[in-house]
This record gives sequence, structure tokens and C-alpha cells, in this order.
Amino acid sequence: MLEVVIATGCLVLLLGAIGTVAQRGRAAAEAGVSASALSGKAQRLVDGIASELMNASSASLPLSPAAGRAAGQVDYRTVEGFDVVQGEIDEGPLRRIGRIPSPEDPNDGLDNDGDGLVDEGNVVLVLDTAATPACELVLASGVTEVLEGEIAGNNVDDNGNGLVDEGGLSLQWQNGGTSVVIRATLGARGPGGDVLLRTVVTTVHLRN
Repeated sequence: MLEVVIATGCLVLLLGAIGTVAQRGRAAAEAGVSASALSGKAQRLVDGIASELMNASSASLPLSPAAGRAAGQVDYRTVEGFDVVQGEIDEGPLRRIGRIPSPEDPNDGLDNDGDGLVDEGNVVLVLDTAATPACELVLASGVTEVLEGEIAGNNVDDNGNGLVDEGGLSLQWQNGGTSVVIRATLGARGPGGDVLLRTVVTTVHLRN
């Protein structure tokens, strides 16, 4: 009888260990899927912005931000053709790409929507800034207030990328305004309740 009790106890311990390992493996797999999905979302955002800016007229870009700073939005015009009679480039309406506060989480230092992120925002594309009402396309949500590793408002380059207090979407002009470095950090709550962050950087060279 004693041997049966001991064997049963060992079996229970073994099954418990197997269950714990399986549970941890499932949690790790879910975390990996969530992280991969967030990385893909961040990559699609910067790729979409790069594709949009690639057709922008460099002459339509605003002045470059001061050294060590990055812009959180950009107004520009896309090139739609060439007027051979006038010898001029035909430009479209003024467009805008920028980060705006999330309607569910206004910029007040609180996690109003309970998703683990504070003051996250949306990146939107405005097709015509003069249109009424404005036509805004949301390119991504969950864009953090500041870029990963940065601390807002301390006037220090916390993450060592050469920029100070840059936002979760940051646009930096280079090469006399003929290229733009796009940086973005997206966040989301993982399956275990922890907050996941993914940052993607790319450079786009303007064609015009």
C-alpha cells in the first residue's frame, strides 16, 4: 500500500512538472507571436511612410529641425507630373503625416484606456490639409509618446541615437533635405500583461 501511495505521489509530481513546462512553453509561444505581430505592425508603418515620402517634392518640405532634434510630423506635396510647357513639376495638394494623441488616451500623463501605455497616439496621413472636413487615414495606433529608451522633456539623448526628446514618431532630414530618417516605436500589452515595445528605423531617399 505504501508503495502505491509513493508511486502515485511521484506520478502527480511528474504530471505537475510536465504541466508547468507546457504552460510556460505556451506562454513563451504566445509572447513570441505577440512580439512578432507588433514588429510587423511597426515595420509596415515606417515602410508606408517611406513609400509616401518617396514621391514627395523635396522643395515642398519644411526647414529641417534643429541639430539633434526630430520632427513629429511633416507637411509636403507629392509630385504628380511634369508640365512640359511651363517646364515645372506639377505638385498635388499639401499632405501631412504626423502623430496625434489617441482619442481613447488623451495626452494627460495617464493610462486612460488601461492598455499599459501612457499617452500613446496614432500616426495619421492627411490627404489634403486644406480640405473640409479633413480626410485622415490612420496608419498605425499604439505609437508611444517618445521613442524607445527616451525620457520625455529632460533635454537629454537618453537612447544614444543623436536626437534629444524625440517622439514615438520622429522624422529627421538628412543630406540637405533629400532624405528622411524615419523612426517609430509601437507598444502593446503582451499576453502576460507586460508591455511590449518595438522600434523600427528606415531611411527614404526622395526621388524629386
